[in-house]
Amino acid sequence: MARPVILRTRRQFLKSASATAVAAAGLSFPAPARAQRPKLVYWCYQFLKASDEARADFAREWAKKNNVDLQLTMVPWKEFMPKITAAIEAKATPDVVESGGVELRARGQLLDVTDLYKKAEKTHGGWVGPSSKIMLEPDGRVHTLLYGLQGFMLVARNDLLAQAGLKPPPATWVDLLAYAKKAQQPPRTFGIGQAISNQTDSQVWEDIMKSYGSRLADEAGRRVVLGDYKGQVWEFLDYFTEVWKSGVLPPGVVTWDNTMNNSTYQSGKAVFVFNPVTISLWLEANNPELLAKTGHYTYPRGPKGLIQPLTYASRSIVKYTKVPDVAKQFLWDSMDPKKMDRELTVSQWGPVLNAYRDFDVWKKKPFMGSLIGMSLKGEPQGHPDVFNDAWREQHTNTVISRMLQRIVVDNWSRDKAFAETLDVLNKIYAKYA
Repeated sequence: MARPVILRTRRQFLKSASATAVAAAGLSFPAPARAQRPKLVYWCYQFLKASDEARADFAREWAKKNNVDLQLTMVPWKEFMPKITAAIEAKATPDVVESGGVELRARGQLLDVTDLYKKAEKTHGGWVGPSSKIMLEPDGRVHTLLYGLQGFMLVARNDLLAQAGLKPPPATWVDLLAYAKKAQQPPRTFGIGQAISNQTDSQVWEDIMKSYGSRLADEAGRRVVLGDYKGQVWEFLDYFTEVWKSGVLPPGVVTWDNTMNNSTYQSGKAVFVFNPVTISLWLEANNPELLAKTGHYTYPRGPKGLIQPLTYASRSIVKYTKVPDVAKQFLWDSMDPKKMDRELTVSQWGPVLNAYRDFDVWKKKPFMGSLIGMSLKGEPQGHPDVFNDAWREQHTNTVISRMLQRIVVDNWSRDKAFAETLDVLNKIYAKYA
């Protein structure tokens, strides 16, 4: 049977001939879609170099593997909120951010990732400790995924305590002050390297105050009730005043920034400080001799119990993203246990998923191993108050530390300083009621 004649244009002929030649040579051209491959803008939290590099390296490898154009920016925490606020106003936001989860959630800027939350919970053995409390909102939705937990712990010079005939850790805050007085040798070493300034590290005093039985707001986290706990606050202020007058605090603590407790301990000038394990990660690299003399403990107890808050690291997707599916896939792959094993080995974070609890880093480094118990037993930052946007704002504004400054720097009476504190808290909480 004769075949029909197929007439071709010159363009069709050349196209066919070209394809035949390429096939014969075993070559292939990039797919036309390459020019349209998605772009992902990722703002990575900058704090600890090894951890920063690990997360950035993963992002670059992931983008290459998934044929995604990645634009990565390292953003220090102090610069994050001004930078993201400007980006929102300019309608030029990143797709994925590692900081500001609570603040951006309150501003309605984040994409719902409840599906990823549930998938991670089911796939990786469930969430650790207070992780769910931190992520879940009252309506059951989730807008940020945690990838690490940490908390301020009591970091102590075990060698200096031993020289003073003391066995760590001190059980109570009163014991801590007694230990500090006995073990310090000013001006070479001071007992407690703790700020009383307008920096978030100063809010350790809020934790101590709460261990005396007070709280800021009601169970719903909406109405300020600190005024109902004036007796407990006064008992705490008695303790604070004794600390202030005892000479265990280094000079200048009322103007310290968040790095000063680190540098004071790392230079051997403090017996006790309150800090995450970042202080020991630095010692591991720069002063292993001092690290060997260092102990890591939970907070001491107050008259009404132990308050051991946890902070967190998270990733979120900004709601204006043009590539929500790509961003969600990035978040999901970022939670993979094999990837997180490598990352947590060089970071300051404890596990948020049970699948992470078997990593070797917790066994190889005792100071990192202390994060396991803390992650399991700790409470969300702000406890017993609700970890919500109102609490976060007052924490950022260091409301309790400012009350202490009024008393010891401005020579205000307790009543006057307390009245101002109540007024500030009421104004903050009213915005979110």
